[in-house]
Amino acid sequence: MTFMVFGSVAIIAGLGLAAASASKAKKYDSRAENAADRFDERVYKNTANALRGASKGCACLAFVGAVFVGMSCFYSQDIGEAVVLRNLGGSIAGHTTEAGFHAKAPWQDVLTWDIRNRQVNFFKDSEYKYDGGSYTGAEVTINDASGTKANIDVQVIYSIDADKVEDLYAEYGTQEAFVTNYVSNDLRATAREVAGQFDTITLLTDRAKYTTAIQESLNEQWEGNGVIVEQVQVQDIRYAGSITDAYADAQSAEVAKQKAQNAQETAKVEAETKRIEAEGEAEANRVLTESLTPEVLQQQYYDALNTAAKNGGLIVVPEGSQPIVGTN
Repeated sequence: MTFMVFGSVAIIAGLGLAAASASKAKKYDSRAENAADRFDERVYKNTANALRGASKGCACLAFVGAVFVGMSCFYSQDIGEAVVLRNLGGSIAGHTTEAGFHAKAPWQDVLTWDIRNRQVNFFKDSEYKYDGGSYTGAEVTINDASGTKANIDVQVIYSIDADKVEDLYAEYGTQEAFVTNYVSNDLRATAREVAGQFDTITLLTDRAKYTTAIQESLNEQWEGNGVIVEQVQVQDIRYAGSITDAYADAQSAEVAKQKAQNAQETAKVEAETKRIEAEGEAEANRVLTESLTPEVLQQQYYDALNTAAKNGGLIVVPEGSQPIVGTN
């Protein structure tokens, strides 16, 4: 629009001044022809020549203005951008989503929207600041299902649907207003609302579940509204020291309880093992005892004598006693 205005003014001024200078040059040419002496003739001719030079200069100004008007009929668009075209009266003339050079009417403004991935961060005591589609703010205070207060650091990575930029411009005017008044406010409000679905222990021990719930809620809210959720991260959840200390104590007690239960289970297993081993030994002794009948013992006695005799051993059997076996 600036090029168009400047170019139009330059064309009008240049053509007007060129025409006026040319007209005056003709008048001085006429005076030079009718001059009474050579001095006046020379003055009139010099003046006419100067006016013709001025006319050419003004024509050059008009040409430069035409170049500027021509430049205002084209614009370039980068990858990762969407452009809204606005007419002089404020109405929307359309939009483009493809990178490259595009033509437009010289009276149309080019409004660029960044559709790359951008971040909204709420982190501790950060200052509120907008920067090219990204936004930073202070931590979010939540109340969980137990009514306990906590402060969280949360981030959303989002992008803008290029085909929705006309609607977004019509409703918010600028990308900064859109991010500041819609995206960031929705993230803060959703983080607070979803926190009411989880108790303190869940938020302390299963942050991923809370993060997933926020992302699902934002996806549902922003579907069709021109915002695409790329990723949500709950980076930290900070409860009061008394809450975290109580949780730590409970965790310690739980660990001690688990250790005691493990020790009891171990003792039970060891006792059961010993019982089974004792029963096994008793059963083996019983079987052995039952198997040593007089006949078996007598047979083992004969076998021992035969073995000793074969090996050249000396067998002495006193009357009324058991044999004494001696070996070489």
